[in-house]
Amino acid sequence: MNAFPVNSSAQSSSFTPGQPTSAPKKGRKRQSGTAWTRSGCITCKKRRKACDKTKPSCNNCLKQGRACEGYGSIWVEPLSPSAQVFSQTETSKRRRLSASSPSQFPSPAPSPSSDAWLETRLSPGPGTSLSWSVPFSPGGYVSYEEATSSIEDAEEYSPSPTIDLHNSVAVIPQLQGYISHLTTHETHFLQYHMEQGSRLIANLESHDNPLRSLLIPRAMSSPLLMKAVCAISALHLANRSQGLGAHTAALKYYSGTLNGLRTALDKCSVEMFPDDAMLAVGLLCKYEIVRGSVKQWVVHLNALQRLIVSRGGFASMDRDAAEFLRGLFVYAYNMGRISNRNCITATDILVDSDIGIPKLDIYIGYTEELLNLCARIAELPSLQADTLALRLSVASINESLLAWSHTSIPYTIPQGTPTATLTRLQLVAECFRDAGFVYLHSIMERINTPPAASPGAIVNAQLEEVPSLSAQDWLPLISTPKNVAVYRCLGRIETFPLGDHCEYSALTFPIFICGCESDDVADREVVLRSLGKLQDNFGIGNVRRAKDLLGILWARQDVNSEARFTGIGRQRNVHWLDIVEELGWELILA
Repeated sequence: MNAFPVNSSAQSSSFTPGQPTSAPKKGRKRQSGTAWTRSGCITCKKRRKACDKTKPSCNNCLKQGRACEGYGSIWVEPLSPSAQVFSQTETSKRRRLSASSPSQFPSPAPSPSSDAWLETRLSPGPGTSLSWSVPFSPGGYVSYEEATSSIEDAEEYSPSPTIDLHNSVAVIPQLQGYISHLTTHETHFLQYHMEQGSRLIANLESHDNPLRSLLIPRAMSSPLLMKAVCAISALHLANRSQGLGAHTAALKYYSGTLNGLRTALDKCSVEMFPDDAMLAVGLLCKYEIVRGSVKQWVVHLNALQRLIVSRGGFASMDRDAAEFLRGLFVYAYNMGRISNRNCITATDILVDSDIGIPKLDIYIGYTEELLNLCARIAELPSLQADTLALRLSVASINESLLAWSHTSIPYTIPQGTPTATLTRLQLVAECFRDAGFVYLHSIMERINTPPAASPGAIVNAQLEEVPSLSAQDWLPLISTPKNVAVYRCLGRIETFPLGDHCEYSALTFPIFICGCESDDVADREVVLRSLGKLQDNFGIGNVRRAKDLLGILWARQDVNSEARFTGIGRQRNVHWLDIVEELGWELILA
């Protein structure tokens, strides 16, 4: 399988720009006779020997009594899903960049300080309608070059000029060759993406997975897109292997991608922004989801939206790139509305009519209509003052959830997609429908519950006011009780082999919302066990954030329950969105 086309004329992409050039090495002495070439047989290339390129077997190998491996793929065969070759073998030694950089390596725990140093903004800049800059203080913005310097200073660990892939990152199979214009690091992370990462960061695996079929060929001729692909590949590898070298490499590629995007914006108008740069922006959003960021992904998502609108919508793009970005955007945008309604800018993108009948997407699957309904549920608080409109909207959403079918929206099925895969996608979508009912109850309960009193405060008269729409008014409008929807969803999830198929990696939101809204302690065990499987098997960092938030929520709920039981106070049960707002998180459940 020759997965990557060789392009020796392409520009070399440097992993550590700015490093001093080493002294030229002595030229290799050649044996007399046939010149050594990169197009020889695999055996001669391994031995770094001359090859006469005779087919089907090279004469040099025959003379040496060696088995000629022919002229096939320069890559090892793809790994099986259960292969454990990318495991951490040795912890890297820690060192500081300089005496003036005493700051600790960024903690995985989410906090404003741990995310602010890498936060990017898409804001008006001189000469262009859009530019990237990085805020470090409320008073203003700094240039990208200054931001990059600050990012590096914040790292306690720094990669050496050449990362030891076997010690500081992972052990991988020996490559059977190389591509001339790629660095060793790019080759390493590209192979991981090809064999494992592209399968595990999608919600649908097929022979036509665009994370491979679309991104890799384009990245081979686009240094900017190559950096974005390597960034997400290195980060995912770090999540699964705890590899420090992979983590620092991911930061370098991430910074390189930002720098490349800023350069692209300086060189051309937004209306002419190339498709490969648009794909790189989409991958930055995906990068933050894999990282488990609670600050950055909204920035990239809003930037992607503005770029698509400025380009004239998806119809102005190459069909394959448009389909990929459409699915990524619809998925992330609607999931973002669920937990970050005030952070996501309203979309002007026409996602339904620009590119005709789309392929069954690797992120959306059969859930697109359900995601749109959840986004409508997120908007219900804006109707609180109009009780009639609120009742009509709740009734309409309930009817749509009941009428939903996986055939409601036509899709083109990717070539080679097995029937069993489609069945799994249908089961996942059924869980999303249950989660839609749970989420509808959750939002309506929050609308009709007065704000929580501050700790220790006496309940005042404001807390005794009757809500504008009582539970007796809206509960009959929802056909499925909350406890039934939770029971049905978690019961189905318990039967899934969550580690066997990537389609189940989409279940973060259904599991999370059931954990938030269930009063049964046994359900908490199911939720934590299921989220733990997703985190371990698929390496997506936002699952860890969901578990963090549930831990805080449950602790607060337990305190309030004990207070009510002992008669000490009358504090209401805190809502999970209250916790999100208190923490200042931009939580993404995709």
